[in-house]
Amino acid sequence: MLQSSMSSVSQCNMGVCAYNDQGICHTATINVGPHAECHTYLHGSSKGGFQDLKSGVGACAASNCKFNASLECQAPAIDVTCFNNFSADCSTFECK
Repeated sequence: MLQSSMSSVSQCNMGVCAYNDQGICHTATINVGPHAECHTYLHGSSKGGFQDLKSGVGACAASNCKFNASLECQAPAIDVTCFNNFSADCSTFECK
């Protein structure tokens, strides 16, 4: 059964992302790419987003993730973490 609400981003440890403030992503939605990477990650010291907003998952192209149904994330929440000191990845990803 599909959930009726958007998956949330519970935490993000990409401190250099423009949307990150104290481990919370402050953009309306993020998109996850085919290799579970956060396509919304924006490296920068200038901060963007809105402080009263906590991000959700808009689209997910990681078709081999067990939480992906019709390009929508079905996990209750995801975590975004640093991969190889360079990219932001969905660490909630689990292979089907």
